[in-house]
This record gives sequence, C-alpha cells and structure tokens, in this order.
Amino acid sequence: MSILAAVDDPENTDVVQRGYELAQAFGEELVVLHVLPETETREEAEEVANNAIRLALDDPENVSVAGALGDPAPRILSEADRRDASYIVLGPHKQTPIGKALMGSVSQLVLLNADCTVAFVAEDEE
Repeated sequence: MSILAAVDDPENTDVVQRGYELAQAFGEELVVLHVLPETETREEAEEVANNAIRLALDDPENVSVAGALGDPAPRILSEADRRDASYIVLGPHKQTPIGKALMGSVSQLVLLNADCTVAFVAEDEE
C-alpha cells in the first residue's frame, strides 16, 4: 500500500508534506505524482515531482516519484489503483473568489471516483 500525493507544481509543498506525514504514520511509501499534457515527456513530469519533494522534505525516507501524461484526474486515479493507494492527497484550487468551498474539476473527479480516501490540503492564506 502507499500514499499518493498528486502535485500540480513543485511549489505545492503542503501536499507533499501532508502526504509524507500520512505515509510515516501508517508505515507506507509516499508516491509523489505529477501529470503533464501528452505533448510533454514522462521524465519532465517526474522532474516536477522530484522538485516538489526536494522543496518540501529535508531527508525523505521511503518516497518515490511518478510522472504521467494525459488528463490529470484519470491518471491520478489510475496511479492510485496501480499502487494500491490507501490515500490520495490533493491541493484543490479555488475557482472563484466567492467559491472558496468549491473544488477544481480534477479534485472533484478524483473525489467522486476514487476507491480510497481522498485528503485535501487547503492553501495557506497570507
């Protein structure tokens, strides 16, 4: 089993940190996933995931990266199934100033279709 943290950019350190906390608490591997359009390469997606880990964690143990190409929601769900994830950790985007409770379409699709628990990490308001 694993914890899957899906990041949309390397600056999304909160998702990686919360995913790592869950992985440590449950003794599971943390997999950090980034999905890019099919016009890019899997290596580029993995590099974004690596950068997110480097920015978020000082000395990570039992952490791996995954890169995928295509539509983010189905790729996140597929990776979670493939890795037998017990949690998917996401950072939903706000769609409008008054829609703070609304999730982005990727987050919504993952939440509605995941076979495991989905945890959302809210952005810090500064």
